[in-house]
Amino acid sequence: VVRQVVTNAGERAALRVLPTRPEAAGALTQLGAAALLGEDTGEGGGAGDRAGGRDPDPDHGIETLIVFLGANNALSSVIGLRVAWSGEGYDDLERKKEFTVWRPEHFEAELREVAARVHAVRARHVIWCTVPHVTIAPIARGVAGKSEPGSAYFAYYTRPWISDSDFDVRRDPHLTGEEARAVDAAVDQYNDALAEVVRKARTGGKDWYLLDTAGLMDRLASRRYAEDEEARPQWWRPYPLPPEVQALAPVPNSHFLLSDGHRRADGGLFSLDGVHPTTVGYGILAQELIDVMRLAGVEFRGPLGKAVRPDPVRVDFARLVRRDTLVNRPPGNLTPGLGIVGWADETLDLVRRALTFDV
Repeated sequence: VVRQVVTNAGERAALRVLPTRPEAAGALTQLGAAALLGEDTGEGGGAGDRAGGRDPDPDHGIETLIVFLGANNALSSVIGLRVAWSGEGYDDLERKKEFTVWRPEHFEAELREVAARVHAVRARHVIWCTVPHVTIAPIARGVAGKSEPGSAYFAYYTRPWISDSDFDVRRDPHLTGEEARAVDAAVDQYNDALAEVVRKARTGGKDWYLLDTAGLMDRLASRRYAEDEEARPQWWRPYPLPPEVQALAPVPNSHFLLSDGHRRADGGLFSLDGVHPTTVGYGILAQELIDVMRLAGVEFRGPLGKAVRPDPVRVDFARLVRRDTLVNRPPGNLTPGLGIVGWADETLDLVRRALTFDV
């Protein structure tokens, strides 16, 4: 009655995402499945020289492989509001659960293994995405003001339903501003390692690219930069939202999603868990990936694979906005419901139970 969380969520997701037929395919990981897909020539299994209605592809391989990993190596720190740096056992599936932030050297060790697997995948283009600063996600809300004028960081980070006036450092779960800064510094080093992986691959003749997802999220960060001119670094520029998104009232931002009982009152880029993007948020990421794919020479075609779409290739944000019910028709009881969630979390430890992400 109390613990309304899907059991065996990871295993259920794997059944949907990873091959389970034939039985031997059950052992495939995401990278193992990608490697196998890259060897698919389109032959042997269909009528004549076709397999499932596809022409044999002499060049076969995956056209564009997107590798977006690493946020979970730091995300638990803002979900659990606890910094536990990785130590011995960081590479053990069971023991790693006690850590909330990977030390950069541990991240790099695991990244080397991932990169070796990606090198083995037959893909014409590979796009690696940097790790966003997890302290921007509204699951952890900055309170008590910025730690000092011009700082990007608040004095404390706590649950989104705890107001500044209600926050009690002796009672409420929190990270300090210095802890948040340290987590972000580790993420910066993750991203340096990712950039080096791509640089070496390109030097070796691979058509690999790097999408700066961290920079994208920093440019969308409302409370960190957009609403605090003093805190903006010299490189910072506001992200130009698509006109269809910019026209929404209020304009979507990185605050926690709220409604006034009839329509969205705040937020819009992050969904109800305060971690994952809304459909519109994912659309912005998709547009950035499309831009990198066009840089790589990837062609986009119209319905049924007909004519090549001319540049610029754009996401249909008008259609996306219509389909994003959290943005255009959020639950009317969202804001009062947040108070109930706050009570449930304080009483039942709801957030830690519901938002558990395995690295």
